[in-house]
Amino acid sequence: MEEKTKIEENVNKKDRRRKRWFWFRLAAFAVIALIVLTYFVYVLTPKYPYGICSLYNYYRTEKGTVDVLAVGTSLSYTDLNTNILWNEYGIACYDLGTAEQPFWSTYYYLKEAMKYQKPKVVLLDMKAISYLDDKVDRTRTVLCSYGILDPVNRLKCIYECVEPEEFLGYALAFSQIHTNYVRNKGADWVIPPDNGGRGSSWKGYIEKDETADHDPPSINFKFATPKYVNEHESEYFEKILQFCVDNDITVMLIGYPNADYKHDHLYYCAAFEIAEKYGITGINYNLPENATGINYHTDCADWQHLNVHGSVTFTRAVAEDLIELYDLEDHRGDPAYASYDECASKWFAEYPQYRKALY
Repeated sequence: MEEKTKIEENVNKKDRRRKRWFWFRLAAFAVIALIVLTYFVYVLTPKYPYGICSLYNYYRTEKGTVDVLAVGTSLSYTDLNTNILWNEYGIACYDLGTAEQPFWSTYYYLKEAMKYQKPKVVLLDMKAISYLDDKVDRTRTVLCSYGILDPVNRLKCIYECVEPEEFLGYALAFSQIHTNYVRNKGADWVIPPDNGGRGSSWKGYIEKDETADHDPPSINFKFATPKYVNEHESEYFEKILQFCVDNDITVMLIGYPNADYKHDHLYYCAAFEIAEKYGITGINYNLPENATGINYHTDCADWQHLNVHGSVTFTRAVAEDLIELYDLEDHRGDPAYASYDECASKWFAEYPQYRKALY
């Protein structure tokens, strides 16, 4: 009887070992499969500098070295020249924007960004207040969400971008990006991305070299009554403001100058009116009293963005206001901010005509 019991115990032990080994192999397979699938999603995700790469690169920026964070649409990363801010004023700024980024994406970008840096000032681009659509197209959805690492923030952002029936396809990613394999290059397989050849020291500014001749925007201030603002944009604009208030984040609303501003003015009025409820204000650089010296005939790249010359002129004006309004330290010469020196040096090597002699 005893011998039979021992045999049964041995059989049971072997059975338990087999089961443990089975579940271990299954778990290991699941983990490896997840790693491989995640990597291939990364490979197939388009490595555009704006949106995706600017966020990827932000994650590896030295902790505690971003004093000013510019968030919002493409106006933020084309108009605000981080190299001028650093080289001439010692202001450590990072441009974290996406093309046509709606406020719901800005909200999740900002939540993500605050996990890694504690900037003294957040510059919040006003352009999205003029957007009229509740959702965005496929390209904008990918740009606005696929750079976010936190899976919860990423999925919530995707959910706000698309219709409910489309959510799963975007959340799983492959159905949206699998065709990118035909455009893949060797650099797409490298982690981290090379940011369009800009390197890891890059701070998000993307230059536009074109020049377009425009007239200054004409504004009829007699009829400056706030327009109806899209409810989805308005909801997330207020969520951004509340998030900043709750987390003691200093916010400066910023209206970037653009030749098409006459179509945006009433929306911007509405945004500033909403922000007053949260004790938040800023500067609309499209208004005559906030003129920055921009020449719309020579300083525009297109109907909305400034070219390099325009960005230099505009950034100098913004820097003066930042220094006057906020206690921003000049970090030039601090070894902890060496990446800013490297970024600026690379940029001025390409655009030496904008290097100002400093004494």
